[in-house]
Amino acid sequence: MLQSEGVAWAALSLCCVEASSTNLGGRYGNVVKIFVLGAGMMGRAVVYDLGRARDVKDIAVADFDRGRARQVARQFGHGKARGHFADVHDAQHLSKLARGYDVLLNCTQYNWNLDVMRAALAARINYMDLGGLYHMTRKQFALDKDFRRIGRLAIPGMGGAPGITNVMARALADTLESVNAIRVYNAGADEQHYDSPIAYTFSIATILDELTMPPVMFEGGRYVEKPMLSEPEPGTFRAPIGSITLRHSIHSELGTLPESFRRKGVKEVFFKINYDPRLVALVRDLDQAGFTSREPVTVNGTRVAPRAVLLSLMQQRAPKKTARDVEALRVVVTGRSKNRRVASAMEMWADYSRRPQLSAVARDTGFPAAVAAAMLARGEIRGSGVQAPENIVPPEPFFNELKKRGFTFRQWNFNPRSS
Repeated sequence: MLQSEGVAWAALSLCCVEASSTNLGGRYGNVVKIFVLGAGMMGRAVVYDLGRARDVKDIAVADFDRGRARQVARQFGHGKARGHFADVHDAQHLSKLARGYDVLLNCTQYNWNLDVMRAALAARINYMDLGGLYHMTRKQFALDKDFRRIGRLAIPGMGGAPGITNVMARALADTLESVNAIRVYNAGADEQHYDSPIAYTFSIATILDELTMPPVMFEGGRYVEKPMLSEPEPGTFRAPIGSITLRHSIHSELGTLPESFRRKGVKEVFFKINYDPRLVALVRDLDQAGFTSREPVTVNGTRVAPRAVLLSLMQQRAPKKTARDVEALRVVVTGRSKNRRVASAMEMWADYSRRPQLSAVARDTGFPAAVAAAMLARGEIRGSGVQAPENIVPPEPFFNELKKRGFTFRQWNFNPRSS
């Protein structure tokens, strides 16, 4: 069994379409200024969406690779973005760069979340990121009092999954008097033909962690570790996903949903995903051979971590083609309403885009982050401390903004006995 880590859980209880966001302005004024840290696949989607909002006037794009930051700012920023060098190890320089912006939107590897949060605290600005794979997410709530002290808000896990999934869970749970289970499913398909089995649409480092770290489930009101990719469950989605098998994987939703809905009596929360079987087999073989280990080994007199070498090689051989993918995020909530058992589901569907070339995963991760960051800057999301998305983001206006960007949502009820 997994025990509580002593984190401040009180915070928890509390194809593209033209987007024309409401023009309310940043810090409740008339100009929105967003600092985007990380110019990778997700960062460029964030910058693109922010650049299309009328009231977003200033976008900083910062990355360890200054050239990439400038290229992303130029290509995706609609003339509103500037590229900068930033090193997450240098909190003083990062906080100085970010000072004066409304929100620091962290699109870097999740390992840096706490460091970047501290930079946001030093800059006295709001903070947001794309997730922390459960363990990091839980640690981030330790900074709740610090953000409350400066009157700023931090929202961990505000992308697609986590992010959209959390807000869908809130929308469904709010219709119930009590909640029994929250089940999160992440399904996708990619019709692109790659030359290598090493094809991926988001951080390969995160994928390696999701495929090698024991998943966590909330079961019987307690946190439990499960075997890797265990408890296969069939799922049916519309084409081109079709009939698939989903399995447990470690994910950020488990870091907040059980606590957010504990008062409603939730007893079960899990996250399941359908990874490409070829990628799963490849990573399993590499893991068994020791290539995913973080423990350094000596090679010709030099100490090196096998995982670092593997990541470097995989990044060098990253797919050159843009994904032609789709992604579905589905949340199922069961509970009781008016003394009757109820089961309902909500699903979000995203497609890739050709202009600009963005995968479905980049769009449904970067766009919701950009939407929420702008809502926070405008005062449409208000609060302080570290807050989970499901406790602070208003579902209806958030979903409406995503619909303007071509995302589709559907909701339905079904027989609770079949769940």
